[in-house]
Amino acid sequence: MADALVAVTVEGVQVDTAGERTVLKSAARGRYAARAGKHYVRYEDASLHDKEAVPTVLKFSTEGLTLIRRGAVDMQLEFRLGEKTRSVYRTPYGNFDLLVDCRKLDIYFKEGQGTVQAEYDMHLNDVLQSHNTLNVVIETLSDK
Repeated sequence: MADALVAVTVEGVQVDTAGERTVLKSAARGRYAARAGKHYVRYEDASLHDKEAVPTVLKFSTEGLTLIRRGAVDMQLEFRLGEKTRSVYRTPYGNFDLLVDCRKLDIYFKEGQGTVQAEYDMHLNDVLQSHNTLNVVIETLSDK
């Protein structure tokens, strides 16, 4: 499928080590493209930062999912089933080392739409912070 306008719905659930549950939801319109066996969805996520939307890219393929954010926050998270991946989370308040331990990753995508579901543990500076789920729904919209 060629480039397309899409609706992106994201729901993330974090349960911290004290058992506190936080649900983050966002919905946005974005662009979908496929290149060299990889799928890309670009959109502005307004749920993360009070002052501005954060440009976000979801890149996924059979190898896994990459979540890239550039702007008020700067990070690139890699989700690979059964693997632990490291990255740096850059904020105006300083940089933090992140480790994602991905326990479940289901990606279903066909003709520019589909779902991504992940379950993972997030470690900040090598300390467990939360158990997380991520659910993303991507639906093709008419360009009209």
